[in-house]
Amino acid sequence: MSKLRTVSRVLDLRERKKEEIENEVRQIRSKIRELEKMLDELEAKFSSTTSEFEKKQNSREIDVHSLELYYNYFLNLHEEMNSRKTEIISKLTELNERQNALIEAYKDKKLFEILHSRILKEEAEQKDKADQKEQDYLHLARKLRHK
Repeated sequence: MSKLRTVSRVLDLRERKKEEIENEVRQIRSKIRELEKMLDELEAKFSSTTSEFEKKQNSREIDVHSLELYYNYFLNLHEEMNSRKTEIISKLTELNERQNALIEAYKDKKLFEILHSRILKEEAEQKDKADQKEQDYLHLARKLRHK
């Protein structure tokens, strides 16, 4: 019975670890979606500002000061987009690592589930054998008494 209790405890620990990693994976995916949304917004800003800049440039209404402001704004947007892309790549790498850890956790849990079921099966077989021995003994004892 102690083997079964130990394996059950380990199985519970493996289950908790699996659930913990699943939560981490969900959080990382959520963060990736958030970062991608921020990147999309930055790209939309960049695109709209680019078209505005091209209109002003084509109409020749732009002066040197405005040109410098646009340049700095584009530079900042570009740096911010690159920063978001780097964060997304980092989170994707982290997600991949956690998913691999999740796969390992599933394997560990399955291994202990198999071990748990084998122990239950062995204990059931031993109990059946003991019951059968008891039945055989009682049957023989009755036969001897009747003779």
